[in-house]
Amino acid sequence: MDFRRIEVIFLIVFFSLDIFLFLSFRNSQQLVSSSSTNTSTVTEMRKRNITFGSLDTKNGYAYYLGSQPSDELAQNINKLRNQEVQYDIVNHKVSSTLANEIAVTATNKKAIMDKFIKKDSNVLFGDEYTYSPQLSNSSQMVYVPTGSLGEVYDKTAQLVFTITDGKVVGYTQTYVKSLIILHERQVVKSEKDVITNLYANSEIPNNSKITYANLAYTKLLEAKGSTIYIPVWFVTIKNKDSKVTTTKKVNAFTGNIIKSSTNGDNYSAQ
Repeated sequence: MDFRRIEVIFLIVFFSLDIFLFLSFRNSQQLVSSSSTNTSTVTEMRKRNITFGSLDTKNGYAYYLGSQPSDELAQNINKLRNQEVQYDIVNHKVSSTLANEIAVTATNKKAIMDKFIKKDSNVLFGDEYTYSPQLSNSSQMVYVPTGSLGEVYDKTAQLVFTITDGKVVGYTQTYVKSLIILHERQVVKSEKDVITNLYANSEIPNNSKITYANLAYTKLLEAKGSTIYIPVWFVTIKNKDSKVTTTKKVNAFTGNIIKSSTNGDNYSAQ
């Protein structure tokens, strides 16, 4: 990518970010924030039978990241074997039906599929993905890209295996070739800040367990064909009575709670 093209992308990105921040301000009623992150909040949570591990109090750093659509999957799709493959040129997505279904159990599925994705004839660029138990369930195994900048929890870069009757029958895959740092690093909220803020805003019910609290990048917006990603805390909460799990999302830069989107996308930041 030449320098002038990078300059153009930067101008588009920052203009788009200005628009987003303005719209966020106008729609601030959808976002809730709190400064209640003190020790008394943690004590109160435990009294209300909310279970969680040790909360990290350190503030880390993260970036605004950008990417452009990649045709790497289309260009390498002929390497795949023993599967029926289709490619969606609009969404840059591979959809595969395996010729030989893979029998798995709850205890061995990770080991089996970790090995499966390492072979290029099975999955393209599989060694760039890592299993995400937080995003997975009994019918889907979700793998996410991981690198020096962190993991990406977004449907623009995801490998999802479908499990039916104890067998992996196929998968879908999207891929981001590279992520570009768009701005100097910024401080992000700590795990403790995020979880106590969720509780203070009635987002964590009594008698529940926090099973995951992970920081990952997800799509913020699209600008002229480029995708901009922002760091988001994904906090998964399991109700001890109903056994139902929900995942809350928090903007890691601002601490604002991200309400569910109206388009059904579970992972995109609003």
